[in-house]
Amino acid sequence: MLQSLHIKNYAIIDEVVLDFEGGFNVITGETGAGKSILLGALKLINGNRADTKVLYDQNAKCIVEANFVIDSSIIKQLEEKIDADFEGKEVIIRREISSTGKSRAFINDTPVKLSEIKIASQLILDIHNQFDTLTITQPEYQLQVVDTLAANHKAHDKYLKTYRSFTGLKAEIKKLEAAKKQNTQDLDFIKFQLEELDRIPLDGIIKQELIAEQGTLSNSESIISLINQMNQELQESDHALSDRLTHYLKQITDLSDVNPQLAEIRDLLDNAVESLREADMIANRLVDNIDVSEERLIELTETLDHINKLEKKHNSSSIEELITLRDNYKLKTEGVIDVDATLIKKNKELDKMRMVIQKDAQALSKSRSAIFKRITTILEKSLSNLAIPNAKFQLDLKELPDYDETGLDQVVFSFSANKGVAPQPISDVASGGELSRVALSVKSMIADQYGVPTLIFDEIDTGISGAVAKRVGEILYHIADSRQVICITHSPQVASIASRHFQVEKRDTDTRTITHVKVLNIEERIDEIAKMLSEDPPTGSARENARELLGTL
Repeated sequence: MLQSLHIKNYAIIDEVVLDFEGGFNVITGETGAGKSILLGALKLINGNRADTKVLYDQNAKCIVEANFVIDSSIIKQLEEKIDADFEGKEVIIRREISSTGKSRAFINDTPVKLSEIKIASQLILDIHNQFDTLTITQPEYQLQVVDTLAANHKAHDKYLKTYRSFTGLKAEIKKLEAAKKQNTQDLDFIKFQLEELDRIPLDGIIKQELIAEQGTLSNSESIISLINQMNQELQESDHALSDRLTHYLKQITDLSDVNPQLAEIRDLLDNAVESLREADMIANRLVDNIDVSEERLIELTETLDHINKLEKKHNSSSIEELITLRDNYKLKTEGVIDVDATLIKKNKELDKMRMVIQKDAQALSKSRSAIFKRITTILEKSLSNLAIPNAKFQLDLKELPDYDETGLDQVVFSFSANKGVAPQPISDVASGGELSRVALSVKSMIADQYGVPTLIFDEIDTGISGAVAKRVGEILYHIADSRQVICITHSPQVASIASRHFQVEKRDTDTRTITHVKVLNIEERIDEIAKMLSEDPPTGSARENARELLGTL
């Protein structure tokens, strides 16, 4: 529960500290006294954003601090979701707004993000504004009410797990289909490129060898003619150069012992003779290996022209780069086939998953429809006690076009306040006063299942009075049996039922108007309720009526 609320430098509040109790607490005061300011401060604790407009003194910071005492189960949830220190059962949430507009948030003196404040407040504090009656018309809230009373969290958790797998699989298939579409668009281009690259077998080709062979074949006649002429002069003529060198080598060898330089000449001539022999062998081998083939020359020329064209087109500097490009294109074409196979597999998985999610959604729908009769009975009885004796409630399930995180259901609350009139969707037919009473009846109905320990109602009794207001107070008092209720009210009947009564009033100083809050004792409560019944100062009959409401006669 909310144990205390400390507010400093917020709007016309200089500084107040409110100490709350468990059970039913009410806050009253004249219009404009500052009740809505208290609510605004509580909304900061609830995670609302703030700006410097909330500061009365622009040179000081605003502080709103709420001290809660909650049970260990909620502490455990907080520990799982928020990185802060939790010891015992106390949780202190503090907001600070500086004059520069900078906002800071703390939980148990640990700095936290605003999002973490919102997470914490959702677990421990629920604020119901007078305008929140419109929430009852929203399909999401209606479904939440049904699920709360159906206590179907296990069925919902099971469905949600299936739903996430189902949507994840659909997203994966969508991604694969997009990839397939892109691949298909590129496939013709890739095939064309691949056909060009596969026109000749690039593997094992050494371009320089092809160039050398082409050069040889292109000049084969000149090469053969030159080698034959050289061979004639070196070996075959009557005055062959090799014979003459051999003759001179023999003579110099015979005289080499006479002069060391002759020995040097001998060695050089010997090397020359050997080199001539080797040159002759290579020349003869070259002539023997030259295949004077016009077809081969054409083939080499076409191959080199194609390689040069590919290198230029693909901005490649080597055959190795062309081979890499070719292999990548082959992988892309194989990838299209892989996508097709994967798509077939994933679509089969989706068909099976569709059966599972349908089964889980049906189980969820069944758990919801099973609680409808109980809900309508409770609400009709509650609304009858709130002066709508002919209230008729009807709940229907409308199938959604597709699955979402809640299932395949939209809950429709239909309502009729008049006998003989068929129920219609509550958003279409209920008046403001009727919506307010429906909202209160719903809150009362789900109170025992609603885990939030502190409920705050802002003028839930707007537009009602007398016996109906008294019944509203009794409903709030009943809710307070299981949790703390804080109600801002203008109704004397509601205020009289509370176990703790706060009064908000404005006081003028020499320089400013400030809001003052105090807890009323029994005599002060009589006076306050009498004012609410009549005027200020209250009449004697109003005081007697106030005493009667409070049960002090």
